[in-house]
Amino acid sequence: MESLKLSYREVFEVIPYEQLLLMQRDKLHIVYGDRIEYVSARDRMKSKMKCNGRIDG
Repeated sequence: MESLKLSYREVFEVIPYEQLLLMQRDKLHIVYGDRIEYVSARDRMKSKMKCNGRIDG
């Protein structure tokens, strides 16, 4: 739990174990790779419908 920067007391007396696991899972991670290109909701929906075969195009 050192990665969460918690004290010994917090880990063993205050915070429940299940909550500690969730906190560890939710911790931010470094991401490597290409930059994400943002698309509008309308374009995303068109793409989704096209993949499902609902529209031609």
